[in-house]
Amino acid sequence: MECSVDDVYETKGFESFICTLDNVYAEETVLNVSGKIDYHTLKPVLFEMPTYEYLRTGDVIGNCLSPGKELKAQKEKCRGNENESSCT
Repeated sequence: MECSVDDVYETKGFESFICTLDNVYAEETVLNVSGKIDYHTLKPVLFEMPTYEYLRTGDVIGNCLSPGKELKAQKEKCRGNENESSCT
């Protein structure tokens, strides 16, 4: 990644950098057919503070929009039909 530093926040023992992402580079082996990064292939690493640990990203644990879509569909189904057992 290529970044520009926009601001620096100094706290006791640390400096935090606020950056703008200027460019992202990736080897072709981690790109999908659309030319976007395939995170299942890349498997990015995260750094966690204050434990100073590097974490490997893992499996997909859910789709962020699915639960909301399911709830919305159930509410629409129940509209005007509140006596149905699945609508309580």
